[in-house]
Amino acid sequence: MVDSRIQRAAGSVAALAVTAGFAAVMMPGTAAAASGTVTWGDGNSKFTRTVSNTNPVAGDTVTVTTKFERTGIPVEYIYSIKDLHPACLTPVAGSGKMGGDQVSIDTSDPGAVSASFGITKYPVYPNISPKSQTFEVKYTVGVNCARDTPLATSMDYSGSLGSGNYTDKGPAITVSSDAVSTTTLTDVSNVQVGNAVTLEAAVSPAAAGGTIHFTAGDNVLGDIPVNANGKATIVWTPGAAGTYTIGATFSGRTGVAGSTTTKSVTVAAAPDPGNGGGGTKPSTGSSGTGSFGF
Repeated sequence: MVDSRIQRAAGSVAALAVTAGFAAVMMPGTAAAASGTVTWGDGNSKFTRTVSNTNPVAGDTVTVTTKFERTGIPVEYIYSIKDLHPACLTPVAGSGKMGGDQVSIDTSDPGAVSASFGITKYPVYPNISPKSQTFEVKYTVGVNCARDTPLATSMDYSGSLGSGNYTDKGPAITVSSDAVSTTTLTDVSNVQVGNAVTLEAAVSPAAAGGTIHFTAGDNVLGDIPVNANGKATIVWTPGAAGTYTIGATFSGRTGVAGSTTTKSVTVAAAPDPGNGGGGTKPSTGSSGTGSFGF
């Protein structure tokens, strides 16, 4: 039977959702990478959309594909496609492909990626090759995505047999909550005015990424990258005696939330050098390669 429709109505067709990959019991702060696929038909057209990871964390890259097939005559030529996505996903430059060819994509719409093709470039035949054409685009998951909430994806397209406008076909993308982190400061003792001391902060779970923002009272010491062991250090030379609140704030990294901690450190006065009451002159201070004096 030959298709005679001009507008394909999304509400007139049924979709079959199939989730690939593996099932997992999800705990807060964890994500199981699992692809998701949804397939639906409209007349003699068949569409299959796949999201490579439906449970990403912020910073992940996901690949979305839409496959076009025909289950009956005639041939259809695909003219254009609009891949609908949550605005918090950022299209990866140069990732657009159609039928294996790299294609230009329009990203001016924050909620859609669009691509247009030559009117005879991408045919889909029901019984001879090519029997399908696949559009592909990659996205980076933004930190501004809502967590643990299904975010709709879908697509619109136009072809030689008319246009198809499909709302919320899927698969939905659910960005998992960031893992909880803890930050701790190593104890320091015998701290004295004018003497350099190394402050060390450790992040759990340990891995490279993010920074530690160190403070001593109201004074900012610096921002130090976290190394592969989950640690960051900075050298501090106190310039005055007293009790200081040392702060260490982890910025967070991909998939891991930030955290903060404080520790009180007592700084003793410098010993009297016996020069008639004159004390040791406080350090001017520096960070990383030297020390801080306050």
